[in-house]
Amino acid sequence: MTDKETPYLMKGAKPPTSESSILLSSSRYLNDPRLREAIALRMLGKNGNDLPSTYTLPALFQALAENEDYEELFTLIATERHTNKAFDAWMSEGFLSTMSRDDFRDFPEGTVGRIYYEYLYDREFEPNIVTFKQPENEMEYWVIRASQVHDVFEHILAGAPFDIINEMIPTSMKIANVHKHLSSGLAGKFTIINSILTTSQINRATLHYPRCVPALLERLERGLMIGRTSEPYFMMKYEDILHLSVEEARKAIGMNNTLEVDYGELSDVISEGQYSRDAAAAAARRQERLAAEAA
Repeated sequence: MTDKETPYLMKGAKPPTSESSILLSSSRYLNDPRLREAIALRMLGKNGNDLPSTYTLPALFQALAENEDYEELFTLIATERHTNKAFDAWMSEGFLSTMSRDDFRDFPEGTVGRIYYEYLYDREFEPNIVTFKQPENEMEYWVIRASQVHDVFEHILAGAPFDIINEMIPTSMKIANVHKHLSSGLAGKFTIINSILTTSQINRATLHYPRCVPALLERLERGLMIGRTSEPYFMMKYEDILHLSVEEARKAIGMNNTLEVDYGELSDVISEGQYSRDAAAAAARRQERLAAEAA
């Protein structure tokens, strides 16, 4: 191909050369076959009833962790702690909740604590998304505490019902909020997984579930708005607002511009019917709980 025939967007490219017998690039992420597989599956694959939608996440988390430049990460954390006193104080305290599901049972109806208890009970979940342990470093603390506050702050208070379409709210609001309140270098480190989940969901829907794309974009825009206009909720304690109503709790922590939309029907489309099956199981368990509470 002559220079005149070279497409405009390809001009100036140099042919790559390598003596390696395996796929190799300048990106350590692209070089990891686990990341290529997991991200390709999330970006290009359809949802199936043979695997839960979260199936690829454990391997994705592990591969990202093993490809992290920890010297760079901990330097960024140290710099942030030196310049950002609120972040330093939060890290120094290192607060982690030891509450279990039944600890939320006795909160009054309509409070954040009671809403959270009903969600956990009806779906047979516990508060800790990742295994609870005492963190060995600041990054481990970030991961564990982020998992603890996820459901309360990023779903219940953010106006994001627990359906698949609404998962765009937590991922996008976290990206915007962390980048607002922390330096860009550290914020990028802390939100790698959020970026992957956000972009892959839109790409997967575009290819296989285009009917869901407008809803995903609406939730993406809403999440970004919440994150940009709210206080750094990720450093706050949901344990302090469990006795409040949702609206009172939002005001207490400075969470703004929420708008709740139920996308259950479209979540059933994008999950190939799994959402409705999970909802039916939760509804049955809810009836069992109500009967037991009335007895």
